[in-house]
Amino acid sequence: MHKGILNAIAVGMINAMPLITAAPAMADGVTTCPANGNPGGGQRCSTITNGTLSVAGKSDGSYVHVNYYRKSGGSLSGRVGWERNGSTTWSAKINMSNTPFHYSEQWGSSRSCNPFIGKLNAGGGTYVTPPLPQC
Repeated sequence: MHKGILNAIAVGMINAMPLITAAPAMADGVTTCPANGNPGGGQRCSTITNGTLSVAGKSDGSYVHVNYYRKSGGSLSGRVGWERNGSTTWSAKINMSNTPFHYSEQWGSSRSCNPFIGKLNAGGGTYVTPPLPQC
């Protein structure tokens, strides 16, 4: 096939692709948590049974990212979420039995200076991070 035709096809395919707007990059979470729950980097965390739960947010409070790192396997299903002003938003149920043992979700939120609290609901309990101040 002629090189000019191949280039035209490639350009046409690129132009036909839908535009995807990526959310701002967030911290990947932490695998260990200090006793004060503040690992730095605009995050808060909690050490929980078999892992570390962490929350990060965009400085204007418009995005929140919740991470859960499990140390080892075994059967577990759960969901991660976040709380602000007493209202909680949850992810769909996640099979947390698969490697790698890193589970995370990110949400957009209305801009607010009220703190985020990261949450994990799994194994019959709900676990939380210390509040992450915003603004």
